[in-house]
Amino acid sequence: MPKRSAALLPATLVAAAALGLTLLLANLSLFALLELKGLDLLFTLRGPLSPPEEIIIVAIDEPSMAEIERQWPWPRSLHARLTRQLHQAGAKVIGFDILFAEPSTPAEDQEFASALRDVGNAVLVSALSVVEDPLFRHTVRIDPIPMLRDAAAVGGPFISIDADGIVRRARLLAPDLPSFALQVVRRYLESPTPAGGTVPERPRFAQKELLRDLLIDYRGPPNTIKTVSYYQALDAERFLPPGIFAGRIVLIGRALEALPEPQRLVGDTYLTPFSWNTGTPSAGIEIQATLIDNLLKGRFVTEPSPSGKLIVLLPLILAASLLIARLQPIIALIATAALIGLSLAVATVAFTTMALWLPLFSLILGLVLVYGGHLLVRAVMAERERHRLLEETNRDLEAKIAARTQELSIANQELQQRHQQLEAAYQELARAQDQLIHSEKMASLGLLVAGVAHELNNPISYVRSNLDFIEDHTERLAGIIETYAADADRPAAPSQRRGDARKQAAGYDATLKTLRELIASCREGTERVKKIVLDLRVFSRTDDVGLVFADLHEGIESTLNILLRQYQDRVTIHRDYGYLPPVECYPGQINQVFMNLLQNAAQAIPRQGDLWIRTEADGDRTRVRIKDNGAGIAEEHLQRLFDPFFTTKAVGAGTGLGLSISYGIIKKHGGTIQVASKINEGTEFTIELPVRLRGGAT
Repeated sequence: MPKRSAALLPATLVAAAALGLTLLLANLSLFALLELKGLDLLFTLRGPLSPPEEIIIVAIDEPSMAEIERQWPWPRSLHARLTRQLHQAGAKVIGFDILFAEPSTPAEDQEFASALRDVGNAVLVSALSVVEDPLFRHTVRIDPIPMLRDAAAVGGPFISIDADGIVRRARLLAPDLPSFALQVVRRYLESPTPAGGTVPERPRFAQKELLRDLLIDYRGPPNTIKTVSYYQALDAERFLPPGIFAGRIVLIGRALEALPEPQRLVGDTYLTPFSWNTGTPSAGIEIQATLIDNLLKGRFVTEPSPSGKLIVLLPLILAASLLIARLQPIIALIATAALIGLSLAVATVAFTTMALWLPLFSLILGLVLVYGGHLLVRAVMAERERHRLLEETNRDLEAKIAARTQELSIANQELQQRHQQLEAAYQELARAQDQLIHSEKMASLGLLVAGVAHELNNPISYVRSNLDFIEDHTERLAGIIETYAADADRPAAPSQRRGDARKQAAGYDATLKTLRELIASCREGTERVKKIVLDLRVFSRTDDVGLVFADLHEGIESTLNILLRQYQDRVTIHRDYGYLPPVECYPGQINQVFMNLLQNAAQAIPRQGDLWIRTEADGDRTRVRIKDNGAGIAEEHLQRLFDPFFTTKAVGAGTGLGLSISYGIIKKHGGTIQVASKINEGTEFTIELPVRLRGGAT
């Protein structure tokens, strides 16, 4: 029992929400228009009914235009002739759905008026012209000319055109004028019945009903009501069977859909509920004939009141909600479709048998909303259940996490102990690595010092040798000066030629020349010493205190000068320098990289060879390529070339840290170093550095 009550409450709430939403949407213009389309569907499903026996239409149509051989408007004497012939043929009421608002010739008007007075059962139509203005709405009544209005009854064709252009409603009575259909029915019921005939029952309509728009009960698509052409009615004995008009209502009106000539009659056609299926409109006279038939039978389409709609929708929606609440979604969808089909069948039966228009679209909308509401409820319930299960799972997980946390805490303590051990081992390894790096630096420094000593030795030797010669020539110069001084104490007079001979004998000119050459040689040696010291300073950059912008070309050249002893007279240097902007770096470290690569290249060339140095800039990156044509490196060694302690040199010739240190320096500067090599073809190292470090080197 609790389960059933728990399921009943959501079903009732869904039904109430669906009913309220259906009634709300049904009042919107779009959904009201869809509801009218449901009425059109009911007309189509019911199909056409048999035409009424009491009514016949005389149509002003194209065949009549051709037979009469007259363009519109026709002379009113022709209408008078038709009126008398219809009266003689026994027509009980003659209705003209033609507005005679403009006078023609007096004789024509008089003849037509006389015919209308003579028959005494004619009805003419008036019209209402509506003037729409942003500030007001003015309705003007247009009646037939007074002569004709006094000779016959007058009524208005009060039909309403819905928003979709279809005529579904009509009003039978206005405050100052009855409708054309109502006037025709009154004349029909008031006219005497032939002997032996049946007195038609007077339909009962309250005045309140006549003053509101009623739904027209169409009998079928266009041409459902029996129709003859105008020219046939003029000569009925020739074209029509006898007695066709006897005791009937005869309506004369236009049945033309389109006319190519503007001076001819304008078509009087409207869309009806059957037009969407047939594709053709109905003539206005046929709509008036349908209204007359509805009045005679006392039957219009009944539209439920708002309370009636509620009575119809409430049990259906509630029953559907209780049913769908017990079914699975797929089965519920099938059941909803079945209920929609059942609703359509019930609405069709009610419309066919009682002319009762059940709100078909509202029924379908209500069922769809019920199904959607239950889907939403199930989704919400599923979400709640999922949330509950998630909470339970979270609680279980919290317990498991607490236990696991305790286990991890114990494991973490063990890891901390191991970490401390690893930290100690790492520090020991770091000290060993520092020692190795220091040893590598010491080896490089020893090589550097040896080269510097060799280079400084020659200039110093030049100076020492030249000093001996300078001393010897100085003595000779002193002897020459003493000779000149001794001659100065003697009596004057030898000639200038004797003085020159003395100079020549003393070798004065040669001595002076030699002295000058010796002085130049000493200056050259001094300059060489100065240059070597400068290159050593540029290479080591011991005055650097941090990152600076350096010229890579200057570093390369200073390194080459330092290594001159290793490659001089056997390695040809090819320089292909492009434009390089100043690079932000630690110049001493970068020069160490150049030293390692150039020294390796020189050592890789066994005898004579070439070494190419190429530089270029690519956006915010600089590139230095150092290539030799030496012995090369085997392919299996290339992957390990930058590993610490790996070397391809003989034992004792290297520690295997030079390239590893170079790799670390380039990485430290945010750059890359790559190598390509083939045996007996040479090796090429490519260094790529950013122009400016981002965030600084670490």
